[in-house]
Amino acid sequence: MKGPFPLLAVVALALALVLPGCGGPSSGGDEAGEAGSGPVVTVRAGTVSVQRFADTVIATGQWRSSGDVVIAAPFACTVESLQPHVGDTVAQGQRLGWLVTRESRSALRGAELLREQARTPTESTEAGRALALARRDLVRVPLVSPRAGIVTRRAAEVGAEVNEGTELITLTPREALVCETHVPAAMASRVRVGQQATLREDGASEIHRARVQRVLPSVSAVDQSRLVWLAPEGFSPPPALDRFVTATTEVGPPRNALAVPDSAVIEDDLTSATQVAVIGADGTANWTTVTLGAHAEGRRELVSPALPAGSRVIVVGQRGLPDHTRVKVTR
Repeated sequence: MKGPFPLLAVVALALALVLPGCGGPSSGGDEAGEAGSGPVVTVRAGTVSVQRFADTVIATGQWRSSGDVVIAAPFACTVESLQPHVGDTVAQGQRLGWLVTRESRSALRGAELLREQARTPTESTEAGRALALARRDLVRVPLVSPRAGIVTRRAAEVGAEVNEGTELITLTPREALVCETHVPAAMASRVRVGQQATLREDGASEIHRARVQRVLPSVSAVDQSRLVWLAPEGFSPPPALDRFVTATTEVGPPRNALAVPDSAVIEDDLTSATQVAVIGADGTANWTTVTLGAHAEGRRELVSPALPAGSRVIVVGQRGLPDHTRVKVTR
């Protein structure tokens, strides 16, 4: 009867030694991990601040013509002269060149051939009279511009024989020049006719004023964006067609909003999600997914979440930084 009791005592002693080790040390290790144990990374930081933003929609586009004026031959003729070239500006009523009717030109050419083929003095005399008559009856008609505009296409050259209705020159009136922008579908509903906008051509520093002329019902087949026409105001010299433009349209009054520095924003190449590394009170970097809005003076509007103003975000050294890493801010 005494045999089993020493064995039970040994088992009880073993359990007493093993069970306390199942909870205490691991819990302590978790707490140490949550406290951000590990190496300290040196970074630079900026702050979340309140910034004044204009309520705008930014889109890219190109100069287009909303309505060309085609100057065609009024009758079958020969182009005797044509002065304007592509890019030239012409005024309404300006003479662009001279046209010779096909019938009178044919009569003149026939008289010239008759004189060349004359073999006797009598034939030469008759041919000379016919040539003088053909020259006198040559019908030369001036080609006059019906509108003022910029020459965007020259379809005929001097000496060309053209039929009635053949295109000679195409003009783009100044009032027909528009900046055709591609507005993202999510923001197109905020764009209205008459809203003010600014235009900046690629490679240029000048800013030009414009106004929304029309919101087209069609969408771009390339990116499914809405097409919006902006009419320039006081643009001189006239812009070159097809040149790329960045347009900023004012869709509402300015507002004050939270903002983060541009350099704090990291965009995921795969998901396009944007994140910032917020420095917590415990000195660790916490990656936070954010939604951004407008852009102004090197800062981006923070739409969500509403981080407190004054919160520190990493601007240098955050790329590749693991979440909850301890950091040290330096200047």
